[in-house]
Amino acid sequence: MKYFVRIGIAVVIMITAAFLLFPEKVQEHPLPPSFSVPQASTVENKSVIYKEIQGKINGNKQVVHMLEINMAHEGVSILPVLSHDSIFGFEKTSVMAQRVRAKAAVNGGFFHAYGQPSGFTVIDGKLICTPQKMTDRPVFLINGQGEAEIKDIDIRLSIRVAKQLLKIDGINREPLEDEIIVFTPAYGVTTRTNNQDTFNILTGAGAGMSHLLATSTEVSIPQEGMAITATGRKRQELEAAVNPFSDYKGKKVEMIYTTVPAVDNILQAFEGGFWVVKDGQKVIRKRENWVGLTTNREPRTIAGIKDNDAVVFMTIDGRQPGYSTGVTGRELAQYLLNHDIENALMLDGGASTTMVVNGQVVNRPSYRQRERMIGGAICVVEK
Repeated sequence: MKYFVRIGIAVVIMITAAFLLFPEKVQEHPLPPSFSVPQASTVENKSVIYKEIQGKINGNKQVVHMLEINMAHEGVSILPVLSHDSIFGFEKTSVMAQRVRAKAAVNGGFFHAYGQPSGFTVIDGKLICTPQKMTDRPVFLINGQGEAEIKDIDIRLSIRVAKQLLKIDGINREPLEDEIIVFTPAYGVTTRTNNQDTFNILTGAGAGMSHLLATSTEVSIPQEGMAITATGRKRQELEAAVNPFSDYKGKKVEMIYTTVPAVDNILQAFEGGFWVVKDGQKVIRKRENWVGLTTNREPRTIAGIKDNDAVVFMTIDGRQPGYSTGVTGRELAQYLLNHDIENALMLDGGASTTMVVNGQVVNRPSYRQRERMIGGAICVVEK
């Protein structure tokens, strides 16, 4: 009798564990035929797959939406998109996806006030912006071979004025004291440097110097060039670089950036807040920049890479009892590993968590089920 009781208890435990750990329902949706290889006969051969997963994680009801992209298929690419195609401002994920005719999209990384991305961003090979701290940044990127990677990288920036090389401190962000910052048209119309004493080099379409300005007000950014702005003690350094030229106009100015470790020809890049899993290990901490405590159950958005090199974007809805609770950082990490996602970083979550497929928002954003206006999105497009 005791033997059968033990067997019965074991069966109950196994059923309970399965109920807690595995999804109740998976709906798998291949995207439109244009995303499919013509000879493909199974869902697994599609270039982009969208899944909706309903189930429980640690006893809490959850709704997960997942995009899996096979980067080996020609014509499919991943593209960061800024609101209004500019550093500043806000737009809905669905609006940004529509503008680039994306088949699918998720909300992007974290952003500062007025919509400025939190860190390193490259779009179509052009460096768009950098963070204040340019060391050890977790970045999702597409390299020159079209391969997706997530790396901790350092960013090195410099400008060459004629033959002189100067270290610069950032691109398209507010300058602090004693810094040299480069501004491009992606930042907007002006440098927004009012109430700061600055020295500025302006360039034209051919990257030649057109104007030198010492001022305490903002400077217009050339539409086809850049403004190089120095504050504090760096003003003298920048002025000294152009002083040898009695006729500075037309002298070439070149911006150079490299990464450590070196990445050959970065095509697309966007910085995440922090690692969730790395090399198959849970690395998320109890407290992280941008979100604070990760022990709360919240809506989450991640970008990851599976062990078969497929790219995954995932949203988990939250703050909606009875529909989807949301997950802690550790629960998220385990869930990713259960789905063979060995490397992943956190994107903006909470009310920002949004996934768009075929022009429709497929998840339920946590604030009144409405899309939040955000600084940028990550889109899956077909060339």
